[in-house]
Amino acid sequence: MSSPMPDRSRIVGAGGFPWLEPAAAPRSRGLDRDTASTSSQSDDFSDLFDWTAYERHGDHTSDVTTQSQHSAEGRGVPVFPRSPQSLQSPGTPSDVDGDIPMPDVESDPHVLVWPVLGPAPTREMSPIELRPPQPDMTAPRTVQNERPQGFKRLRVLESPEQTKEVRDAGACYHCRMNKSKCSPSSACEACLKQPKPELACVRQLLSTMVGTQSARWNLTEIPRREAMNEAGSFTFFISFSDKTDSRCLPLRVAPFIRPDQGTHRCGISSSQPLQEQALLAWAKDDMQMEDRPDDFEPLLNRFHISHVSGEGLKKAIDRENTGKWIKVVESQKKLLSDLLDLKLMWKIWSCKDFFGRPQEAGAGRPLGLQFSSVQSWLRYTAAMAISRLEKNILEVFDEYLKKDAAGLTAATRSILEVSRWVSLWQMILVYRQSLRLLQEHNEAEPFVPGVETNERRRRFRTTSADLFRSIVVIYWELFHKPKTIQSIQHPEARLFGDDALRRGFQRVVAAVPAFYQQVANLSLPADEFFRAHLIDRELKKPKTKRR
Repeated sequence: MSSPMPDRSRIVGAGGFPWLEPAAAPRSRGLDRDTASTSSQSDDFSDLFDWTAYERHGDHTSDVTTQSQHSAEGRGVPVFPRSPQSLQSPGTPSDVDGDIPMPDVESDPHVLVWPVLGPAPTREMSPIELRPPQPDMTAPRTVQNERPQGFKRLRVLESPEQTKEVRDAGACYHCRMNKSKCSPSSACEACLKQPKPELACVRQLLSTMVGTQSARWNLTEIPRREAMNEAGSFTFFISFSDKTDSRCLPLRVAPFIRPDQGTHRCGISSSQPLQEQALLAWAKDDMQMEDRPDDFEPLLNRFHISHVSGEGLKKAIDRENTGKWIKVVESQKKLLSDLLDLKLMWKIWSCKDFFGRPQEAGAGRPLGLQFSSVQSWLRYTAAMAISRLEKNILEVFDEYLKKDAAGLTAATRSILEVSRWVSLWQMILVYRQSLRLLQEHNEAEPFVPGVETNERRRRFRTTSADLFRSIVVIYWELFHKPKTIQSIQHPEARLFGDDALRRGFQRVVAAVPAFYQQVANLSLPADEFFRAHLIDRELKKPKTKRR
């Protein structure tokens, strides 16, 4: 005889563990209403319940093992104890969902189903419609990967160790100026294609080659200041040659006696010491009178003087440059001015023999031992000025290693090209001829190690050779391309202010091939890299037709 079926209305299932509650706490009215509106008869799953097993255990516990419990026990996962709600004694008011009512808080008859500010939904809305509204997919959205202004994207280095070595050693001139990848070897891959790659792969900046040498060009001892007999002072005229029309520098000289030698000498009076501006004006007047009208260097010197001293450069700058590029061209104007001063002082420094005369008109005679102090002070003053100007010029040359900024106008670029061409050639000539003079001096006076003056000359020669080679590399990188060559060979008249100055510049450019041939025929040891890297390659190029 089967046992009578229990009253199903008293059975509440919670998580697969049914137990009998004599007086279950009623649900809130709001929840009952919502459940009633969304449930139907088909939601009753009582036919799937094992009533026989439930009737057999009247202690209100369940030995029915659910699938989740069985799988957890089989895997060794600990079974968590029952919640406090399941351990409550029968008749304790408890919510079906496990909520414990608080006696000091009034229960809201309405259940919060819409957790967003706005009107409460109606009871007839389906659960799908109760979801929060989704954002409008058609509305414009902010791109998440868009970089903020000023943000610099990080690069992923292929070889961090090699990159560190290149940064420590510095990229070579070729790779700097062409924005290409450099390698840390003695000669990078790009420079291996150049003649004499070990010498062409220059990494050190020009300004750092000079360093902190304040008197690099002074190769002798500092002249002594003697006790002059100012009462016997007189005016003496100094010139670069013995010609009657040679420009003269008037100097106030006074006699003195050297106690150690007991000889009578003449030196520059302390009442009228040397003035740099007077020396510059003297050398400038003589440079303009050089009688080699077809040689490259005299033509370059005369154009340089006219370009800086005249109104041509100023007119070109005022006409073509406004706004942000004016500073770029103004720096080139200052560079050309400093370079002209250096070249004029170098003319004094490199003069082998000065000539003197008691009157300005008349032939000059070489300054002998009696006026040796005058010659020493002339060369020392020029050497100190060159050392100071050289540092400023090389710092500007270091900027040539950087690529020109985007947006540079064609007129401004042309002005910069002419300025760079003139300035680089002037320094190439200065270093080349200085090395030749030093070689001649060493042949006349053999080098003796340990002597201070000889050690000073050795350092000067090493640094000047490095600077000479480095500037040749910069010149080649800037002016070996056909487009740049065309702009130099056929410049526009507006770059010079007047057509006469333009024709003078074209004469300078036209004299370059003859200068190349002259250097190639001499075959001097100091010109070895100069010939290999620049002259031989230029002479092999086909001649461009004039427009």
